[in-house]
Amino acid sequence: MLRLSIALAILAFASAPLAAQAAPASQAAASPAPEIFFREPRDGAVVPRTFPVVFGLKNWGVAPASVNFPRTGHFHVLINAEAGAVGTVIPADSLHRHFGTGAIETTLTLPPGTYTLRAVLGDHDHKVISRELISAPIRITVR
Repeated sequence: MLRLSIALAILAFASAPLAAQAAPASQAAASPAPEIFFREPRDGAVVPRTFPVVFGLKNWGVAPASVNFPRTGHFHVLINAEAGAVGTVIPADSLHRHFGTGAIETTLTLPPGTYTLRAVLGDHDHKVISRELISAPIRITVR
């Protein structure tokens, strides 16, 4: 019985975006605006060299980088870097950390110093989706 309930819940969740996709354009335009942010660390935090990062996202979904599904993406952390223009590929280097598995939390290790972090939701091709899916910057100090 529990397996059937879980299967039905997954089916309902998976079909919800498809129903929204089939809705008239006027209903699609009424979708709430997405919001991306850091749950942890908080702006102004002083953290150890290795610290937890927990992403926050509202009104969009998270999927692995290999999945091309409407209104989903995966997280990236930009360290002392600005996000590129919408549609540009997010680089993969020490300043642009990719979480293409669909992770919603991780740990980062940084040398001591002060850093500005941004969370960016990228699409299945690691491209910047929209300006709304780039978080406000937070500033942290690594001790």
